[in-house]
Amino acid sequence: MIPPVIVKKPIPESLSQAHKTVITQEQIAMTGATSLSQALQELGGVQLVDTSGNGSQVLLSMRGFGANASSNTLLLINGVPITNPDMAPPDLNVIPLPEIEYIEIIAGSESVLYGDQAVGGIINIVTRKPHEKNLNVACAAGSYSAKNCYAAFSNLYRQLQYGINGWKNTTANYREHNDYNQEAVSGFFNYPYSTGSLEFDYKIAKEKMLYPGALTAEQVEEDRRQANNDTDFFSDDSDFFHAQQKQKLNANWLLTTDVARRDMHGHGVLSSPFTQSRTTNYIAPQIKGTLGNSLLTGGIDLESDRYNLDTDFGITDDSLQKYGIFGLLNVPLNTRYTLSLGARGAEQKNQLQTTTDNTSLNRALATTLGLSYEISPKSKLFVRRAGSFRFPKADEDASASPVTNGLKTQQGVAYEAGAEWEWRVFNSKFTLYQLNLVDEIAFDPLQTPEDPFGTNRNLDPTQRQGFSFSEKYAMTEQLSFDGQYNYVNARFQSGVNTGNRIPLVAENILRAGIDYAFLTHWNIYTEALYTGSQYPANDDANVGQKMGGFTIYNLNVRYSYHEWSASFRVNNIFNKEYYLYTVFQPTAPYDFFYPAPGTNVLFTLKYSL
Repeated sequence: MIPPVIVKKPIPESLSQAHKTVITQEQIAMTGATSLSQALQELGGVQLVDTSGNGSQVLLSMRGFGANASSNTLLLINGVPITNPDMAPPDLNVIPLPEIEYIEIIAGSESVLYGDQAVGGIINIVTRKPHEKNLNVACAAGSYSAKNCYAAFSNLYRQLQYGINGWKNTTANYREHNDYNQEAVSGFFNYPYSTGSLEFDYKIAKEKMLYPGALTAEQVEEDRRQANNDTDFFSDDSDFFHAQQKQKLNANWLLTTDVARRDMHGHGVLSSPFTQSRTTNYIAPQIKGTLGNSLLTGGIDLESDRYNLDTDFGITDDSLQKYGIFGLLNVPLNTRYTLSLGARGAEQKNQLQTTTDNTSLNRALATTLGLSYEISPKSKLFVRRAGSFRFPKADEDASASPVTNGLKTQQGVAYEAGAEWEWRVFNSKFTLYQLNLVDEIAFDPLQTPEDPFGTNRNLDPTQRQGFSFSEKYAMTEQLSFDGQYNYVNARFQSGVNTGNRIPLVAENILRAGIDYAFLTHWNIYTEALYTGSQYPANDDANVGQKMGGFTIYNLNVRYSYHEWSASFRVNNIFNKEYYLYTVFQPTAPYDFFYPAPGTNVLFTLKYSL
């Protein structure tokens, strides 16, 4: 009998003409990154703002967004959006690093392919689904009483592939009253058959986090690790269920249908008690095939969201329904040139109940047109025009100014050009872009008699201009270098803040890393990350003090032998004092600070069979 042959699937080609960055499990292991947010920042060039201090509620910024970053960068798990109906960012800690097969990052407007919120870019996390019997166990311990363990088992029974994973994560974090505890279980089933496959995966998690709150400059000087309260916390239970069917219709056409459901129920205290819940149902059939030499992709997606927030200040109860239909056609003009054109139409119905009942209807249309030139099989040039849109969130509509009579749909157009070339030991990418936005949805701190505390508004036109450059260079078989530089000039284009920089956006972000395999089973990876100066949140007028630029150095030493591996990671080697997040208070005026951790270490031991 001939035993079955297992072929590892390659990372699929992107339908977009824009550049794609791929972070593999091997790269994550090499750097010793300890969380998803850390991997995205260090390997993906994504600017982060950590509002909780524990890596779960992190704003992911691509193409120059500030406090509204999480609503303009689309995060997906296995192609399914995990955005929230409110402004809360997705919980990154629900995706442990050992469970990730690879991460694909596309910087650029991708609303035609992915819909709402794909304005600055998309991040798609593809989880591991081993096709053979496999056992993985990893445990780690380190600074701030950090302890975590992860175990995964997968097996193959005839055609059925299945697996189950479990993990527990606890840490006291850098500051007082900032403990974090998480327990979770996940798993998958995969049943391939002659003309397709049926997959199912799930995650169930429980977590509790304590919030230390912001500090004034005087409190930071006194003790940067202190908390300003001993009461604030949030505890929640969440689950995510996803099924996907792939059905080959004929030799040229494939139908893929995704069905997903997400739930979260939580309670806590932020100055006063509150309860919160979210439910999202999602279905998206998509068809892909060839028309002659052209590749056509199209589909529809339907999403229903329910959001409830109950506080001492009132109740927000919101029901959202989103509908989208799209098509993208890639047409080879000859052996070198490929034309790409596509469009998406979308609609959102919002039934919001606060002190009054409000019903709104928002529509959007996004188009894309691009041209690519293939220099060689691994090198290309491209230019494109890509539209984008973003619908208002539940709590944005709830706290919008009454004089605006509801928020409009945010619309944008990006103009991009880029080059990618691979030659021997070099791999280089360069992208130049300009993103113009109309009716950008953001919090406006301007205080007026109608809005004495500021409000969520559609801003006057804004613009982002910038470029990115990345390089990978294999100097020898043992020594390699990788680096990335991002520049963005994000400014208000009109209104009272014309010409001002958009807060929480660093103009310059630079990272560089070196990996050296100095012995048979050893390698050492060291990196430097520079984040440029930026204005604090709410300082649209640019009158406060800028947060100065800073550089962080990290180091990881890794040993691997057969089924065993061990790593020792040191973060912030030189104990640089900087901040995760800073907020400007116009009424004082002064800033509130969220101090970042000093030097910390984590030791990880892993067994894989």
